Amino acid sequence: MAGLINEIAAVVVLLCLLVVVIVKPRGVPEGLAGFAGALLLVAIGATTVTAAVSQIGELMPTALFLGACLILAGLCEREGLFSYLGREAVRLSHGNPLRLFLLSFLMCATVTAALSLDATVLLLTPVILHMTSRARADFRPYTYAACHLANTASLLLPVSNLTNLLAMNSSGLDFLGFARTMFLPWCAAVAIEYIVMRVAFRSSFSDDVLLEGSANPDGEDTSEGSKGNVPIFALCVVIASLIGFMISSSLGASPFWVAVLACMVLFVHRVIRESAVLGKEFRRICKDSNLSFLVFVLSLAVVVSALSGNGLGNLLSPLFSGEAILVKLLAVAGCSALAANLLNNLPAAMLLIPLAASSGSTMVMAVLIGVNIGPNLTYAGSLATILWRRIVHGHGKRITLTRFTVIGLVSVPLCIFFATLSLWLVNLH
Repeated sequence: MAGLINEIAAVVVLLCLLVVVIVKPRGVPEGLAGFAGALLLVAIGATTVTAAVSQIGELMPTALFLGACLILAGLCEREGLFSYLGREAVRLSHGNPLRLFLLSFLMCATVTAALSLDATVLLLTPVILHMTSRARADFRPYTYAACHLANTASLLLPVSNLTNLLAMNSSGLDFLGFARTMFLPWCAAVAIEYIVMRVAFRSSFSDDVLLEGSANPDGEDTSEGSKGNVPIFALCVVIASLIGFMISSSLGASPFWVAVLACMVLFVHRVIRESAVLGKEFRRICKDSNLSFLVFVLSLAVVVSALSGNGLGNLLSPLFSGEAILVKLLAVAGCSALAANLLNNLPAAMLLIPLAASSGSTMVMAVLIGVNIGPNLTYAGSLATILWRRIVHGHGKRITLTRFTVIGLVSVPLCIFFATLSLWLVNLH
């Protein structure tokens, strides 16, 4: 009975924390709310201090790496990388809305894979909103694509999502092994997302619609992109970072230090080239790291400790027993997607990935497909979706729950099916 009460208490605390993140009440930092929730669970005995500290200790390297990636993305933004990508997309579209959508779609998929879903949500979404406003295009297909790809396109690399780092640590795969395993599922899921978005917003891509600000009737380029400088240094640092992640992973070293080095290089470059004030740039870096959010993430580890320590882990463990046949993988991915929408994908990943690890890397990757793609079904499915909705509303745009849910009901099952099928085919070879 005590275990059931503790389980209910952990679920209630988790739901309250998600409400805080969604509503963002004034004067209540998410980190403070998370810390209070974690402290409450320890105080009532839902989890022990030892278990909570152990869970936080396991997650700490991953959280630190996430913070470094957020700083790297922020430095890239100030170097003009995201603005440059947006301008180039408008310029290359030549007034064709479908071509602009395809370019922005590829941009979101690439940024998510290379710089994490947080970069797409926090930094690229505002660029896309500005881009569509400037081109007088319907903002909805572009912003919906940004949200869906922030989740779906984060399947490819370990650095693309915090859940991926958890999966890599439990699967035994290195950076390249992870990327090889998830490349085909990533391609399948991203292709399905494009088809669904293309059909859902077909009226926005009518042939008689011509966007503004792309090219003049004579074909001469008049866009801002033609006047902007190419952020070569930032591009080189990002590419070098990805190579560094691969090398460090193969050597058994933490990718955190590669991310820190990349941040230091860009930081020094900005201070020297831009004559940036050292103190001002340092304050920006502190803001980029989003310490309150990182504390919130670590607090979720305590909530997961309470959930798994009171019987939920034992209840779910039979799901991962047996061979990694297609039906089993589909069941695991589907249940993981459901858990992501009920609990949020990060707690779901922290709860399910350790259970799947005993059945091998393929089962872990099936969980990852579910917790990464599943959040496109509801606003509360992932922290990225919550932040995306907040940013879009902050720019004076409105998205309807009905349309968001309907698109998710179509895309999520299809993406999960074809991504899992691809994972199974990869496993066969």
